[in-house]
Amino acid sequence: MIVGILGSASPTSGTRTALDAVARRCRAAGHEFDLVDLAVEYRELHDVARHDAPPPGSQIAALRARVRAADALVLATPVHHGTFSGLLKNALDHLAGDEFAGRPVGLLAHGSGAKAVTGAVDSLRPVVRALQGWSTPTGVGVAAADLLDGIAPLVETRIEEMVEQIDLFLGRTRRVPEAAVGVVS
Repeated sequence: MIVGILGSASPTSGTRTALDAVARRCRAAGHEFDLVDLAVEYRELHDVARHDAPPPGSQIAALRARVRAADALVLATPVHHGTFSGLLKNALDHLAGDEFAGRPVGLLAHGSGAKAVTGAVDSLRPVVRALQGWSTPTGVGVAAADLLDGIAPLVETRIEEMVEQIDLFLGRTRRVPEAAVGVVS
């Protein structure tokens, strides 16, 4: 199962639209997809007193259980001041230090332009590493213009590449990237 964590508070955001496209691609590749909508399901502020032993049934315990049940994750965020959203940051702060251990994590950001989305994706990479995950080499940056007439073909291609990399990490395919094929003498 792939768990997508939506870091947007808007029910009509471009981030949600793009993550919905990721969910469709994951399902087409044979994965179950579980959407964690932080704006609806997870709004408590980080409480360090509850970090080590969250109460059973709490939002912290529920989020950790869903993350632990995942074979892979996708973090999706709007760009806020050049980085990922506070809503996503708050949720990530509630996770234990090994919560992503040994799992691939796809990254997606939606913002006004290419420069902004690249910065947000890149700022999530050290967070994934800190949680002992593996961020896919392909991150998906979605500029506002990419959603004017559906999902732009280039974005669809990037989503497909990211899901293929998750599959490669999970050992679900034997596809070898063309760049990796060489002559051995």
